[in-house]
Amino acid sequence: MKNLYYMIWADAVFSFKKYHPKRKDWKSAIFLQMTWIHAMNLWILILWLKFFNVLTIPLIKINVFPGNLLDDFFSFTIEFALPIGILNYFLIFYHNKYEKITQKYKDIKFRYAPVYSFTIVILALVSALLYGMLN
Repeated sequence: MKNLYYMIWADAVFSFKKYHPKRKDWKSAIFLQMTWIHAMNLWILILWLKFFNVLTIPLIKINVFPGNLLDDFFSFTIEFALPIGILNYFLIFYHNKYEKITQKYKDIKFRYAPVYSFTIVILALVSALLYGMLN
């Protein structure tokens, strides 16, 4: 049985290596991109659970910088991207597990990573707009 999470990662690795063969920092580039996409996915889930009063998780408030933009960015990073990043590291890059994953999913025919990434970005935008209009 194939795991969609690993198929997305394998496709991301294959695509990055195909279109950027000379880049040596491919691990960190893929890690940051996919962690950010997964963090937005978690944010969408938490946002809609909060909207429908299923689960309300208090968000971390940081007040270090003047204004709100940097404070909100670091709050999002700590609350959503950090746990997802730790999870991604241990599931994909710890002990070079990505080598086994890419070996297992080397024959995938569908472009999972860009479809997943674009879908999450669009859903995050639509969710933020809808949540803002409905509240």
